[in-house]
Amino acid sequence: MTARPPNHDTVDETDLTQFGYEQSLKRSMGPLASFALSFSMISITTSAFFLFSNFFTTVGGAGIWLWIPVAIGVLMIVLVYAHLAARIPITGYAYQWNSRLVGKHYGWFSGWTALVAFVAGSASVAQALASIFAPEIWANPTQMQTVSLAGATVAAAALFNIISIKTTSLVNNIGVAFEIVGSLGAAAVLLIGTLFFFHHTQGLSVLTQIGASDGSPLNWTAVGAAALLPVYTLLGWEGAADLAEETKDPRRTTPYAMIRANYTSIFASIFMIVAFMIAIPHGIKDLVAQSENPLIYIFRSQLGGVCAAVLEVIVFFAVFSCLLANMAVAVRVCYALSRDRMLPASNILGKLGKTTSTPTWSIVLVAVFAFGVNLLSSGIANNVISIVNVAYYLTYALTMTAAIVGLQRGLIPNGLPGGFGLGKWLVPVAVAGLVFSVGIILEMTLPDASHVAAEYTLGAEALGVVWYFVYVRSRLNSGTIGPVISGQSLGSDIAPIAAE
Repeated sequence: MTARPPNHDTVDETDLTQFGYEQSLKRSMGPLASFALSFSMISITTSAFFLFSNFFTTVGGAGIWLWIPVAIGVLMIVLVYAHLAARIPITGYAYQWNSRLVGKHYGWFSGWTALVAFVAGSASVAQALASIFAPEIWANPTQMQTVSLAGATVAAAALFNIISIKTTSLVNNIGVAFEIVGSLGAAAVLLIGTLFFFHHTQGLSVLTQIGASDGSPLNWTAVGAAALLPVYTLLGWEGAADLAEETKDPRRTTPYAMIRANYTSIFASIFMIVAFMIAIPHGIKDLVAQSENPLIYIFRSQLGGVCAAVLEVIVFFAVFSCLLANMAVAVRVCYALSRDRMLPASNILGKLGKTTSTPTWSIVLVAVFAFGVNLLSSGIANNVISIVNVAYYLTYALTMTAAIVGLQRGLIPNGLPGGFGLGKWLVPVAVAGLVFSVGIILEMTLPDASHVAAEYTLGAEALGVVWYFVYVRSRLNSGTIGPVISGQSLGSDIAPIAAE
C-alpha cells in the first residue's frame, strides 16, 4: 500500500498551534498567490508612473544606475525576512518575530510601526489611483470628484477583502497578470520602436545623461533624492509574510515568494524604466514641463491615443491590485495586534466573520482611514502619506536588529530540512541590511525637503508611545495582553538554537 502524502493543512495547523495560536483564518494561498501578493505590494507600475521624472529633476538619466546599489541593499533585508518567515510563520510578521526575539515591548513598537506603514500606504495608493484617473473621467476634476474616485476604489478593495482571501487573491492574480504582461509588453514595444522605428527619441545616450533639467547643481543631496526612486519602488515584498496563516506550507512558500517578487521587480522595473527613458520624444525639458503623466505622454507621442488608452487600462488594474494587496496586509497587522488585545477596540477588530473567516472590522477600519486621509486637504494628505516609506524602513531596521539579537540569544527557531536559511551568513547580512536601512531613513528625513516626513512620522510614533504608556506597558508586564510565546519550545522543528 502506498503511503498517503501528508496533509499540509493539518501540518500547518499543528505548526501554528505550537506557536500558541489556533487556526482561524482560512488557508487558501499557494505559491502563485503568495508571489502575486508581494509583487502587487511592490507595484513597479505605480512607482514608475508617479516618480519617473524624479531622475531628470535631480541627477539626470544616469540616475538609473543607482538601481544597482539600492537593489543590493534591499536584497539584504529580503534575505533576513525570508530566513525569519521560514521559522516563525505567523500573521503579524515583524510584530510576532520581534516579540519573540527581543521582547513583547519591542514587538509592540515593531507592530505599531508596521501598521502605520501599511495603513498609510493604503491611503497613498488610493490617492495615487484617483490622481491618475480622475482627469480621465472629468476634464477638470474637483477635489471632491477625486476623493469620490478614491473612495469608490477603497470600497471595492474592502469588499473583495471582506468576501475572502481567496477572492482577493484571484482578483490580485488577474491584476498581476495585467501588470506583468501589459506594462512589460508596453516597455518592449517602446524598446523595439526606439531601436528601429521612432524618429524622435533620446536613445541609449539618455542612460549616461547627467544634469538636472532645471540646471540645479549635481551634489550628494541630488544623488540621494534620485536614489529614492528605486527605494520607493522596491517596497512591499514582505506582504506574503504577513499572510502566513492563510498560506499553505508557509515555511517553504513564503520565503521564496518574497525573494522571487523582489528580483522579478528589480529586473522588470529596470527594463520598464529604461525602455520609457530611451523613448522620450522632443527632449527631457519638454517631458518635465508638460502636465500629462510622463509615461502616458511618451506612449501617446510615440504610438497614438488608442495605445495610450490601453496603457491607462493596464495601469488601472496594476494600481488597484496594489491597493487590494496593501489593504490585505494592513488588515492582517491590525488583526494580529487585536487578536493579542494590543489595540483599542481589540475585541471588535480581532473578530473574524462567521462565514468569511476574514477580519471584517479591521478591514472596515483600514478602509475608513484610507478614505479619511483622502478627505483631508491635499497638502495635509500628502504630509500624512509621506510617513509611509520612513515607517517601512523603521520596521526593517527594527527587524534587522531583532534578528541579530535573537541569534545571539539562541531564540531563532530551526527551519524545516531543505528549507530556506542563511546559516552563518545571517548576522553579516542582517548587519548590512541594518546599515542600509538606517542610511535610507536618514536620507528620507534629514534633507530640508524631507523634514515634513520626519515630523509626521515622529507624530505617528508618538501616538504609539502614548498608547504604550497608557495601556500596553502595564498589561504586557502583567501578561494579560500580548503575543503567545510560551509554546515556542514545543516540537523539534521549532526548538530554539544558537546558530545554524
